Amino acid sequence: MTRADLHLHSKFSQRSEEWIFRRLGVAKSYSEPQALYENLQERGFRFFTLTDHHTLEGLLPLAGLPGVFLSEQITAHFPEDGVPVELLVWGISLPQHEGLLQRRRNVYELQSFLQAENLAHAVAHPFFSPEGRLQNVHIEKLLLLFRHFEARNGLRCATTNQFTESFLRKLTPAHMDQLAERHELRPVQARPWEKILVGGSDDQGGLFPGRAWTATPQADSVEDFLDHIRNGRCLAEGDSGGALPVAHSLFNKVRHFVGSHFEPVQRSPLAQATLSRFMEGKDPTAISWRQKWELAAEGILSGKIFELLKPANASFWMSLSEALDSPFRSKLQQLELSNLPLEERTFQMANLFANKLSFHFLHSFLRQIAEGNLIRALQDVSTLAPVLLPLTPYLFELRREAPNLAWFRSLAKSVDPQGFPALESRKVAWLTDTLEDVNGVSKTISRIASEAVAAGFQVEVITCRSETQIEGVPLKNFAPIGEFALPEYELQRLAFPPILEMVNYLDRNRFTDLLLSTPGPVGLVGLLAAKILGLPVRGIYHTDFPRYVRILTEDASMETLTWSFMSWFYNGFDEVLVNSEPYRQAWIERGMAPSKLRILPRGMDLDLFHPNRRKTDFWSLRGADPSSTVLLYVGRISKEKDLHLFPEVLRQLQDLPVTLALVGDGPYLNELRSALPEAIFTGYLEGTALAEAYASADLFLFPSTTDTYGNVVVEALASGLPCVVSDSGGPAHLIRHGQNGFITRSLDPVDFARHTRRILEDRELRDVLGKNALESVRGMDWRSAARELFLSFQTP
Repeated sequence: MTRADLHLHSKFSQRSEEWIFRRLGVAKSYSEPQALYENLQERGFRFFTLTDHHTLEGLLPLAGLPGVFLSEQITAHFPEDGVPVELLVWGISLPQHEGLLQRRRNVYELQSFLQAENLAHAVAHPFFSPEGRLQNVHIEKLLLLFRHFEARNGLRCATTNQFTESFLRKLTPAHMDQLAERHELRPVQARPWEKILVGGSDDQGGLFPGRAWTATPQADSVEDFLDHIRNGRCLAEGDSGGALPVAHSLFNKVRHFVGSHFEPVQRSPLAQATLSRFMEGKDPTAISWRQKWELAAEGILSGKIFELLKPANASFWMSLSEALDSPFRSKLQQLELSNLPLEERTFQMANLFANKLSFHFLHSFLRQIAEGNLIRALQDVSTLAPVLLPLTPYLFELRREAPNLAWFRSLAKSVDPQGFPALESRKVAWLTDTLEDVNGVSKTISRIASEAVAAGFQVEVITCRSETQIEGVPLKNFAPIGEFALPEYELQRLAFPPILEMVNYLDRNRFTDLLLSTPGPVGLVGLLAAKILGLPVRGIYHTDFPRYVRILTEDASMETLTWSFMSWFYNGFDEVLVNSEPYRQAWIERGMAPSKLRILPRGMDLDLFHPNRRKTDFWSLRGADPSSTVLLYVGRISKEKDLHLFPEVLRQLQDLPVTLALVGDGPYLNELRSALPEAIFTGYLEGTALAEAYASADLFLFPSTTDTYGNVVVEALASGLPCVVSDSGGPAHLIRHGQNGFITRSLDPVDFARHTRRILEDRELRDVLGKNALESVRGMDWRSAARELFLSFQTP
């Protein structure tokens, strides 16, 4: 086989694709043609060409070398609307070059010229349209106008390349007839549904030439090689690319631009060495003592060292030195010695720097705020901008390279009503800040995710915790850069996640949909990823955070501020799932469109939670009087659960033989234990022990006004317990007043005690309520809930 890279750029491709780079004067490539030629020759590429943008200047000096032929990339335009399309033209002469440029404003005239001159040509990356200008109508016309298409591009992601090949292989005679009639455009070939696929690296930085190529049968001359291509005796081969290699090429372009336009970099061997080491995937901090002395001498002679030693700057350099400690440098060295591809090594290094320094300065910011040093805090935040600058190319290219899956599905159905199976299947990433915590959110995620996978759905839970022991759940856990305790709620910690690593993971693993459970750092990364990658995103409103904040801070203005954040966060979703109708109405009242809101399906482990789990001595072994009635609460022991009502409720019931038992833990535990010295506190229980605690009690009390659903209420009902709940929040919708429990006025201990007394004093009523409680949750199961939730993702 003979091969050649048929899409390759040199420093003579001056016009950058990005508007900002065109404005700054950054070229599309800085590669030397001779170096590219020698590189590919050494690697066994028999023939060589460049496809610089609208120029042959880079190839003319090489024209006499073995295997070299003249080619270029032409931006043609549809005259109807000016939409551009990129074409690769190979084996041209200087007069043909002029003819191509003269006709590029009209793709139809250009195509006629290509046919008349018998020039080998192809449409470059036909389904890569980062600005979204190419539409179905343009693709349909290109199918009629051209026979050759680039299906393996070394910079474009695998999804785009695979779709290109699949789409072009799916074309049929009937489909092409329909297109010809629709556009009144005669196909250029006798069998227009048979397309010829070619490949090229599209290298723009001299870093990945030959990453993809076109292979033909043995060719003894350039003309033989081009004849193979014209007649379809060729294959598109090699590797795909994606955001990381494109970003690395972008870094290289910026390095060359800065080095040639900024005198401080030109005059600094250290700066040049640091940039070069980074581009080579080496530890950029591992500079020699000679280079360090050169830097110091340069600083003294220029006077800049005295500027750096000013107090405001000295603190920055001190912090920087602290952040780049020995463990950090050790990680850099490990990366340098790893077998990771070049673009992966540099990406990991850039992340190490950004993650370490971002957390360091953010931690300093929070410390300064806590100490009241607002000015210093703002100074610390201002330093984050240059720290995060190295991540900009990755963010930019992740957005630019993300395949437009919605467009692909539309195109796929235009050639096959069933679409392409690979595009129609959904892969959901479920992101959450909480997973191992003992709360309803964690339980819901764990159960629904595990049941969804068992039912055949592609679901993966993504979180960021220092450690996790969860089993039975498809899980990707990212090690946090650092962790913070929530103010006023020390038991809940938030992780500072490796932002770009998570976004890259979502991109690389081809997730099609995102589901966000929490508005914390991980949830924010998910929202960022949705915007960058162009993925549909759904959110679940599990927790009434605004009310939690008001109760914990005793500050109404903080509740208002939290609502503002929550509204911003959830309004960015394509759909919001809520736990109950009251909260659906609450969001509608806050301006969210009813069509965006849906009730989250829920389940229950009816085998675990059941009245037959009752043990007559369960509570007496824990200190309860065997003759007393056990009133049970299960949940977090925290102020936002309105547990301050219990002392007054018990005072109202002091004439009755009752024992209050509380299962759970939390920041309010010590204070509540002091207020309820006769109550039983078990701490956390789980599994069979928790089920026995429910079934061995007589009545379930849940005064919370902040729960959006009430998993514990459902577990109590499944255990045959009548429930007394407040009329605010989600649990009220689980109770049918007078049938399986009672609904009381919120935050009214007298009313709460009155309804509790009614059940305690009427044994027959208690039995009826208990039987109805069990009946009210019959049929609930996690498998059905999982199917209902994830089937909704199958609908575009």
